[in-house]
Amino acid sequence: MSEENVQIVRRCYEALRKDDLGQFLDHVHPDVEWHSLILEIEGVFHGHDGVRKWWRELRSVFPDWDPSIGEVRDLGDYVLVHAHGIGSGASSGVGISDDFWQIARFRDGLMAWYGAFRSEAEALEAAGLSEQLREE
Repeated sequence: MSEENVQIVRRCYEALRKDDLGQFLDHVHPDVEWHSLILEIEGVFHGHDGVRKWWRELRSVFPDWDPSIGEVRDLGDYVLVHAHGIGSGASSGVGISDDFWQIARFRDGLMAWYGAFRSEAEALEAAGLSEQLREE
């Protein structure tokens, strides 16, 4: 099942890069808990409506936001992604180019929990996986 989760993550990235939120939400659990890095001041987003709000707000700040996958790791029910995003501020036009880490937990073939972080250690810690991976 976990290789399937990796493929879901890849399809999610393809959908976001095409700005196809409907296709993206096909892979997201209706009760998802969504922790954004860029919009972290907004707090946690919940469910499909929360993800729609997150995407609208992200695109209002960075209308040309373009995320890409650098590395994907299968961690069983979790998938860890080292990603890169580029974009320009809507008001300022100032460009950003940033590496970040994402971790998602899957349930019943859908993304049920998601978090974005500044480091791999933060991502693993948030998912409760840092101790487990140190022991391996």
